[in-house]
Amino acid sequence: MEIIVGTYGQRLRLLELGIASFEVLNSSVFEAENTSCLALSPDRRFLFAVSESGDNSGVYSFDVHPYDRLKPLPLGRIVKRSEIRGTSPDPCHLLYLPGYYNHCGNPDNGALLTADYSGGSISLFPVQEGRILPPAQVVRFEGHGPVAERQQASHIHHLVQHGNFLLAVDLGADCIHVLRLFDATVRPLCDGRLDRALRLEQLFDIPAPAGSGPRHLVIDRSGSHFYVLTELSNEILVYAMPDFTAVNDRPTLLQRLAVGDPAFPSQAGGDIQLSPDGRHLYASLRNGDDGLVIARVLPDGTLERMGYQRTGAHVRDFFFLPEGLPTGEYMAVFCKNGGVLQIYRRNAADGALSLFREIAFNAFYGEPVHGVVLSEGHLNFS
Repeated sequence: MEIIVGTYGQRLRLLELGIASFEVLNSSVFEAENTSCLALSPDRRFLFAVSESGDNSGVYSFDVHPYDRLKPLPLGRIVKRSEIRGTSPDPCHLLYLPGYYNHCGNPDNGALLTADYSGGSISLFPVQEGRILPPAQVVRFEGHGPVAERQQASHIHHLVQHGNFLLAVDLGADCIHVLRLFDATVRPLCDGRLDRALRLEQLFDIPAPAGSGPRHLVIDRSGSHFYVLTELSNEILVYAMPDFTAVNDRPTLLQRLAVGDPAFPSQAGGDIQLSPDGRHLYASLRNGDDGLVIARVLPDGTLERMGYQRTGAHVRDFFFLPEGLPTGEYMAVFCKNGGVLQIYRRNAADGALSLFREIAFNAFYGEPVHGVVLSEGHLNFS
């Protein structure tokens, strides 16, 4: 298995891990600044990354080359293809949407969306042949909340696609913005198909409790519920998801589950994920007694807290490891301040986690904060 790890620092790290042991078999690094969120194209030929660097923020794209012992790669497996600087400040999340800007049906074209934390915006970048072009649209939001030191303005933290809709989580304005992914320009291609240009159309906002500071969001497999982890109030908000077919269809807040520990007043929510079988939900807490909240998903979509797994310091992101392993059995946990990538094994019956492997990141590598799986299974060295 290969995992590309994004960091707060000056490097990406490519890890080759044993499929059963997760022992590090090989490790290589590639220069890139503050790559706090990554995304791969569906064919895994291109890697996209934000560069969360204040006023010097930007986005990258990279060519990703498969391992081939017969083909020398002087520049390595990951080679920078494009870079744009001076974007809306501090992009901290991104989505790659294939199939847009597909001139003459080019499968390597698409659209890149970034959630710009300090900019309070969503930026839309066309991608042509894996190369990022200047933004075609920047949607800016004007909002604030009652927590003056954190909510003086809109802070877009997370983007989730739901069919033809985009949900954008705004920590600063205590809401989730709903936008339509709109085919702005549709014209015939040279082979008779259609070329699609993307535009974002603002529809409405889903309110979150005042001062809660929503950070990350996950939708269940059926699309009937979604779950929001808040950073300021340390809650999981459970919403019933409408189908948006009627003009006034709006999500309904069903539950506010408190997950923080009052003994740690600086504690803050981080990331939230559902297990692939949909039976358990996990949410990270940072800045005091750091770890993962474990909750059971009840038949009506609400949650029952089951337990807590302490982790390395400051879990910014985590995800379940995909194909090539028993579904939902292993979880990758990125501990920023702890300087480790932890692998946990999950008990499917009760959702409990146990530490299986820990991979250290020293100052040279940077602080591990996000990752994507490049390949599953054993590599073929024959």
